[in-house]
Amino acid sequence: MLAYSLIQESLRRTNSDDEEYSTLERSGVLLTAYTKEGELVTLIGAAREQILQSREKETFFCPICEEPLILKAGHVRIPHFSHRRFSPCTYVSTEPESRKHLKGKQDLYEWCKSHQLPVLLEHYLPEIKQRPDLLVRTEDRTYAIEFQCTPIPVKSVAKRTSRYLSAGITPVWILGGMPYHKKRNNQTFEWNEYYWSLSVKYDQNILLAGYEPDHEIFSLLTRVTPYTPRKVFGRLRQWPISQVDFPFCHFRDSSDIPLKNWLAEKRNWMQQKVRYGNLARDPFLEAVYTNKKNPFLLSPVIGIPVFYMESFISHPVEWQFFIWADCLKQINLNKNISLKYITYKLQTRIKKGELSLRILPMHERDQWKKAIAHYFQLLEQLFYFQQAGKDLYRSSAPFPWPSHVDQTGRMEADLFTALAKIQDKCLAGFSIQ
Repeated sequence: MLAYSLIQESLRRTNSDDEEYSTLERSGVLLTAYTKEGELVTLIGAAREQILQSREKETFFCPICEEPLILKAGHVRIPHFSHRRFSPCTYVSTEPESRKHLKGKQDLYEWCKSHQLPVLLEHYLPEIKQRPDLLVRTEDRTYAIEFQCTPIPVKSVAKRTSRYLSAGITPVWILGGMPYHKKRNNQTFEWNEYYWSLSVKYDQNILLAGYEPDHEIFSLLTRVTPYTPRKVFGRLRQWPISQVDFPFCHFRDSSDIPLKNWLAEKRNWMQQKVRYGNLARDPFLEAVYTNKKNPFLLSPVIGIPVFYMESFISHPVEWQFFIWADCLKQINLNKNISLKYITYKLQTRIKKGELSLRILPMHERDQWKKAIAHYFQLLEQLFYFQQAGKDLYRSSAPFPWPSHVDQTGRMEADLFTALAKIQDKCLAGFSIQ
């Protein structure tokens, strides 16, 4: 009988074998199947002689449609299961099964076993039509571990995550490789929307995991905070896979917002925005100039970092300026404004495509509304507003507007000194109500 332990041989395959795996997976063939006794078997790593013997003795069935399968074991292509011609089975795989993916699954499988965790390899879940790389059951939770070596569309990540969650299963995404697209320096990295879609948020700590099978190194990028739509702050932590605890997604780290480099990154973002932005197509620049403002002379309280700001692809400067332009510009001192109204006005911008929200399947829903709430909490602590009710804030001071670039620098420096004091006072970051 074929077994999961027979993986080692396939891990020594050449690059041409990797290409063959890619071709097979894209064509929808299977490397696992059920016997008539209901036992799940795999061809990965099995010797050809053993496969030929099993083909003579066993009948194999598709884990998804339950149709009989053909076990092919020629000398050109690697052994695989195939449906009969014109099969109605809906199984289609679009992701290649590379050597890296095979070894990664094996390592993660053995890692789960070393923690005495009940784990299944490539277990098909018919109720949600998902087939995670590993299914792990603990006393209080079931996890679906997806070892993702090939980028897939963000909407596919969201769809698969939603299916797992609907079944009461917690998805755990692990990148095949490093948990970032590019490293700028020790604490600055490049992320695109694909990386964001795989991230998880735990106690205000955004993190993403990666595993490198060739070196058996497990990586976590923690405290991820967006500087710009594609640049993030983060702390990279690495261990041998044998030293990693499960579930690692509950890794704790400080949740304060990194302020040290924020101003420099904000100024650089604005310079790039003005230099390469198209006034006719950029709603933010259009709004700035329509309101007779200079993008380099904005109020220092526009574009400050807040919790949940990652829910916007748009920079905080953009959505905070829209709040001022659409809601606060005409508010007199000692007059009230509701967060509900502000949310409505921003939602209008979002629907028109003038602001972009990020797809974050493993984060809370509607976090962008919490970003607005936290922004006003900060404005209250900076004495620009006073809370007048559960959803109301009363204007207590006008926003300051610099008249020249040097004044902008001084006002921003003073503001961030005040923000640092607020953060130090709150210990674990800005206060969240």
